[in-house]
Amino acid sequence: MSNWSESLTVAKFGGTSVANFEAMSRCARIILANPSIRLVVVSASAGITNLLVKLGNEKLSGNERESVLQQIRNIENAILNDLGRPKQLETTIELLLEQLAEVAAQPDLISSNKLKDELLSFGERMSSQLFAEVMNQVAENSVAVSFEGRQLLKTDSTFGKAEPQVELTKNQAEKLLNPLLQEKVVVTQGFIGSDNFDNTTTLGRGGSDYSAALFAEAVSAFALQIWTDVPGIYTTDPRITSQARPISEISFNEAAEMATFGAKILHPATLIPAIRSGSKV
Repeated sequence: MSNWSESLTVAKFGGTSVANFEAMSRCARIILANPSIRLVVVSASAGITNLLVKLGNEKLSGNERESVLQQIRNIENAILNDLGRPKQLETTIELLLEQLAEVAAQPDLISSNKLKDELLSFGERMSSQLFAEVMNQVAENSVAVSFEGRQLLKTDSTFGKAEPQVELTKNQAEKLLNPLLQEKVVVTQGFIGSDNFDNTTTLGRGGSDYSAALFAEAVSAFALQIWTDVPGIYTTDPRITSQARPISEISFNEAAEMATFGAKILHPATLIPAIRSGSKV
């Protein structure tokens, strides 16, 4: 058994970490420097989810909707341009943008949680495609592949805040994901899954950390790394008070308690799969 498989690590990167080509390149170098990282979970690029929420929750005129869609296109195309617009990736992103526009134009979008979940999935689906290509260009080799996380993370049909089906997810990982991990670094999406009818579901806002923990459990990972641009866990939100101090070391139970009572550094459900599997967070 190779060293990486003995210490298989899942790394999750949030929206600001994959905000643009430069940020993605920094993350790619972190991954390439650690052979144990074989599964990468990404959020939507910064700003995208807020724009998607606007499309799904507000009554917009045709011109207003097109303006929001154009802002999304601009963010995705800026990364695509920096990558040199490789043809296959360009086709994939353009298709996703077209599908997004079709969902955004549905007349019952605002009243349908099912349609909203479909809409919200596009941010992660695009960022994972772009990030895999960034990794390959930084490595100057085909080291990474984008994987459709909705095939892996199985949930019930509670659209907007779906409940994961842990055993089904593990079965899907053994069948679809584990063979890929032997050959490539796999880049997948946080936050989104699918129900037993293959409808897109989401775990709710902030669910990317949670899905990364579920993936780590499903592949029996040694460790889960959650990367962020915030330099550590603080005693309180440093945006609220200048008296906030960084915590140099924290126990698992203390982190769980902070998350449960509203600390934004960890999704409160993230720690549950780690407890079940024994992975390090």
